[in-house]
Amino acid sequence: MTKPESHYKEYLARKRQKQQTSKSLPVYRREPMAWQMRWITHAPIHECLVPASLFEQGLGNLVFSRALPDGHIAISVFLLDTFCLGAKNAFFTIGTKAEYEAHRNHCVTSQGLQPIDPACFRKLVEGGVAYARELGFHPHTDYSMACQIFGDVDAAACKTDFEYGHEGRPLYISGPHESAAQVQAILHQLERQLGPDNFHFLVAAHDPGVMT
Repeated sequence: MTKPESHYKEYLARKRQKQQTSKSLPVYRREPMAWQMRWITHAPIHECLVPASLFEQGLGNLVFSRALPDGHIAISVFLLDTFCLGAKNAFFTIGTKAEYEAHRNHCVTSQGLQPIDPACFRKLVEGGVAYARELGFHPHTDYSMACQIFGDVDAAACKTDFEYGHEGRPLYISGPHESAAQVQAILHQLERQLGPDNFHFLVAAHDPGVMT
């Protein structure tokens, strides 16, 4: 057998395996993600969890999940900065119950998650995003996908009012993965938007060339 024939045979084997895997999935899981979301957003809500100290620390991972018909869990996680930047990170995924519980338990250990009403969860996240937008900051690029899990949950049904910022002003706290250039860009945006004396910031001392 020639090398091209061998490669083609391997290609056909991979294709058959992919087709068999696809057939074993529930109908909704064989659709593109945009269509899968039509199913997912009607699945029962599994858990909505937020860090107990979110407004004290100003940053935390919020977990919104739905139980799917095949036993898997759809999950969206939002890294929400309530002091300044809104949705700094976000992702959506589908996993087994064991995978979901492993992720949730990690968050519980590190942050102490507590349940929250779905309407209040959505209101909290969207409020943080709106607050950041007013300051000129956009949510993470994956936020548009992750937030679709909310479906028809009505944020207006939540009677809790959430306050963003810290002591009446935005407070920017630099993260460990932000470069000096990124930190400077954020500080300059805040200064352009608010003026030099209308926000607070805390920047890691090891960031070279950055105001502290």
